[in-house]
Amino acid sequence: MSRPISTASIGRICNTINTNVASSTTTATTASMENCSLTNKDSQSTVVGDEKFPMVDLDTLSKNSVSKQPLEDRLPDDMDIVMVTPTSQPLQMSPVRKWFILFIVALQGFLGPLSSSIYVPAIHEVRRSLGASSTLINATISLYVFTQGIAPMMWAGLSERYGRRLIYIIATVIYVGSTIGCALSPAISIFVLMRIFQSIGASAAQAVGAGTITDLFLVHERGNAMGLFFLGPLIGPVVGPIAGGYINQYLGWRHIFWTLAGMGVLVFFLMLFFLPETSAIILERKKYHRYYKQKTKQEKHNKKNEHLSSLPEATTTSSSSSSLVLTEPEPMLRAFTRPFTFLLKPVVLLTTMPYALAYGFMYFVISSLPHQLGYRYQLSSSQIGLSYLANGVGNAVGAVLSGKHSDWLLRRKQQQTDQEQQEPEVRLPAMWIGIILLPIGELIYGWCIDFHIHAAAGLTGLFILGVGVGVVQTPSNTYLVDAYHGYSASVIGASNLLRSACAGCTPLMAPAMLKAIGNGWSMTIFAIMSIMSGGCIYFVQIYGHRWRGVHGP
Repeated sequence: MSRPISTASIGRICNTINTNVASSTTTATTASMENCSLTNKDSQSTVVGDEKFPMVDLDTLSKNSVSKQPLEDRLPDDMDIVMVTPTSQPLQMSPVRKWFILFIVALQGFLGPLSSSIYVPAIHEVRRSLGASSTLINATISLYVFTQGIAPMMWAGLSERYGRRLIYIIATVIYVGSTIGCALSPAISIFVLMRIFQSIGASAAQAVGAGTITDLFLVHERGNAMGLFFLGPLIGPVVGPIAGGYINQYLGWRHIFWTLAGMGVLVFFLMLFFLPETSAIILERKKYHRYYKQKTKQEKHNKKNEHLSSLPEATTTSSSSSSLVLTEPEPMLRAFTRPFTFLLKPVVLLTTMPYALAYGFMYFVISSLPHQLGYRYQLSSSQIGLSYLANGVGNAVGAVLSGKHSDWLLRRKQQQTDQEQQEPEVRLPAMWIGIILLPIGELIYGWCIDFHIHAAAGLTGLFILGVGVGVVQTPSNTYLVDAYHGYSASVIGASNLLRSACAGCTPLMAPAMLKAIGNGWSMTIFAIMSIMSGGCIYFVQIYGHRWRGVHGP
């Protein structure tokens, strides 16, 4: 029966380690020994992030070890020593390097939303060039958006098993290859297939990026980092039509995809040369393999096994280190299915719902805006493209300011309670500003367009709508990352699926809905739904901590 671990016992451990190390005749390797913690003998496991992994002691792996009395047997009977590398502590590097890494990841995340809408102004030219029907060419947009929701679930699980860097590079290679395929497509069938693979490659950062932010930034810095990172999904659909319209007008629709391929190549080389691995679990495994390689090399030079130290060589000259453990990779099936399990958690569903609805309503407006402005106000193609800036600027303002606001709320709570560790629900009040702005923007835009009021009035409503979407988005994602920081990529992948489902459905509803009831009543319905989504935030603020305890990671 394990006994509670006291401070005196900790001192006995360090004294025991120092005594045994002093008597060792071999030189210990210190490269991979950074932290030690205590665990009961009855629980032979190590905790990484939010999950327990089986503990594998180095002595059981080394065939040449002849120690008859392991270190654990010479310690007090009530404890063992194991290595733990916590994922809650970010990597130690300069702020400039952190933000540069975030810039590279955000650039990859920007490619997906940009590619989703950049060829919309050229859709008629694509249809004529490939001999496709309107229904089939519209399917390339819907398939792209739906794939953007599903593919991050796969990348999230893989990144938590194989690391962030490898996934980013593989995904970018897929993106570049499929984008070139789009540019060279001779038939609509090949074009549709290439668009699906393009979406798969472009979607990695949308989920894995949240994991990278968790790896790099402290809790009170993540709101600002998340706000800047998620500018891509908000600005991409807005910038895309503007850039695509000009490229198509002067160069042709195929050059749109050659431009995207060039951007993908740039991102690939930035990742190849400047993006390090940041996953704590992967870095721990690399440290183990580096140490074990050195240990094996040392043992080959020992002529007689009896001269080896009776202590395992994983013990170092540092009094804060003990034995090295290796976390075994989790089963592939579990890595793939974890993001889907988050869809069953009330906290994830309720926190994501306001943002998913707001994002869907924004896509409703974006998809119908060319027709509304062209038909009602007789604006030219370039003027319609520039009108998207109202929404894009609003998105950027809302995302950045709400990220800073949520960080400020967290720091204020820390100062009030004099406690560094705070519940992530502290961030959620920042979303209420967005819940207020969303219906205001929707009503102004809808009824101004319906009554043919000056276009500037409708675009003002579009700007307010954009600010509301950005304000709701950043605290929502940051809260999920803080609540499930051990699996931030998976939980953001689940959130992204809900968001993409709404964004894929609302454009399909737009033509019939606008024809039946018009802009004013359509946006009024959306405004009511936006107000009601505030109830989701209220319930998470009140019961989120309890639900997270019941429905753990």
